[in-house]
Amino acid sequence: MRKQNGKAIRYTAALLVTAAACMAGGCGKKAVSVETVSGAENGSEQEVTISETETDSKPESGSEADAQKEKSAALPLEITTEFDNDWQDNHSLLSTKTSQVHILDETHAALQKALDALNQKNLDSQKSFMADNQADARQMYQDEPEMMENNGWESELTLTAVRADENVLCMMQTDYSWLGGAHPNTYITGITYDTQTGQELSLKDIAKDYDGIYDYVLQKLAEENDPNMFFEGYEDTVKAMFYGGDADYGQVQWFLTNDGVTIWFNQYDIAPYAAGPVTVEIPFEKQGALFEKQYETAKTSYVKELPEYGTVEADVNGDGKKEATSYEVARDEYGTGGAITVTCGAVSFSTASLIDQDYGASGGYSSEGYVIHTEDGKTYLYLQHQSDNDSHYINVFDLTTGTPSYVGFTGSSWSGSPITDPDSFLLWNRLDVLGTYSAYKEYHVGADGMPETDDTLFRLGAMSHENPITLVSTRDLEVTVLESGSEKQETMPAGTSFMITATDGESFVEANLSDGRICRIPVTKDADGWEWKIHGVSEYDCFEQLYYAG
Repeated sequence: MRKQNGKAIRYTAALLVTAAACMAGGCGKKAVSVETVSGAENGSEQEVTISETETDSKPESGSEADAQKEKSAALPLEITTEFDNDWQDNHSLLSTKTSQVHILDETHAALQKALDALNQKNLDSQKSFMADNQADARQMYQDEPEMMENNGWESELTLTAVRADENVLCMMQTDYSWLGGAHPNTYITGITYDTQTGQELSLKDIAKDYDGIYDYVLQKLAEENDPNMFFEGYEDTVKAMFYGGDADYGQVQWFLTNDGVTIWFNQYDIAPYAAGPVTVEIPFEKQGALFEKQYETAKTSYVKELPEYGTVEADVNGDGKKEATSYEVARDEYGTGGAITVTCGAVSFSTASLIDQDYGASGGYSSEGYVIHTEDGKTYLYLQHQSDNDSHYINVFDLTTGTPSYVGFTGSSWSGSPITDPDSFLLWNRLDVLGTYSAYKEYHVGADGMPETDDTLFRLGAMSHENPITLVSTRDLEVTVLESGSEKQETMPAGTSFMITATDGESFVEANLSDGRICRIPVTKDADGWEWKIHGVSEYDCFEQLYYAG
């Protein structure tokens, strides 16, 4: 517990560390046992102007290669969550959960404007859901309260990104709802934006041979599936979804990754509910002629989301055959996680014998994962677990040989920043430096599989801009002002406002001043590690209030 006095305001960690809660909850109930990849055919006709250099040639060396590398850098994203509930007698009768997507830099204004519109559209949709169903939910609770004893009706609009770079942002939106029926309804939509312009892209926009894509999909549906599982006349349905003309069917859903395009058919599109979603993968390596070159990458690495109770099919050991990878967490009656069992093909590995020596080898209250394949041909499983107070941690398993083995764990987490590229992703930490907040660094998969970073600064996320952590000084403070590439010492008078934006976690906190300048407040831990001091003065004697979590 942090030192208490009249100047410290304390909140629960669950309220302050908002980023840590973004991707938790409900993993087992709605898991999709397929490879998750990312865009939706919106049917729009957009003109995309591409230079000859971009379409007909590839960078070879020097500045062109550097430019291509920069172009494929991961886009810094944070996905937060908005919740709403209608309660009666301590029962949730109706609830909504809505993802909100934010860019963590200020250089993608057009894209953020498009995302703001998407965010608002989804919030409006959930507001309508609450209004349309509130009376019926209350009536159901009055007439048959046992129907809502465990949980009420719910709607979730969740987003995750599976390709996010300086070229495109591709997201999968999951529209989940349950209104008391035999099973919930889940519908997947692909949404793809041009990162530079913010324009939403259709499948026709990225296609060089749209008819060829259609033909390939029909061929693979027949080759890769039992024909008896499809509805009669499913070929006509596929044609309608690609070309329109039938009001009963929506547009085809598609997802753009680093190594190809996946066509996605939802439950009931062309097969019964029990068949689950049906997908066709179109790899750039073999079918690149079907797509415009600027949407391809030269990467051989990939990231595949692996929800709890789900399965990912991937060639983890390079033998040309795909292995089914999954995991289970043993939990006690209170939901506390214990041993983790990772299965790859026919081989399973349990951490039961490791837990006594390494707490990080155990699971949490809920779990989620990624199968990550690097450019040097290694494959890892990153598992993120929810622990107490909504904190999270990651453990890492090596799958490269086809026999899972435990590598280690880190107290960082990807929280609301989905991993889309092994060479560039964000991990978050809860920090207690002049207050409690979540902040991130950019990481890459290291040689041993553990995440590594070259960053020196932890940066606060989008939520800190909407609800900034602002400290007001009670005494004059000498700080370092960063201005025009130089540093200078300056004394800020009592009453100055400091909006925290970053920290190195050990020697300074970076903050914005009201005049737009950036400064660094020097901090050192006192001898007993109990509190921070600024030029030898207790932090509690320097500011009106400090916002620490209890």
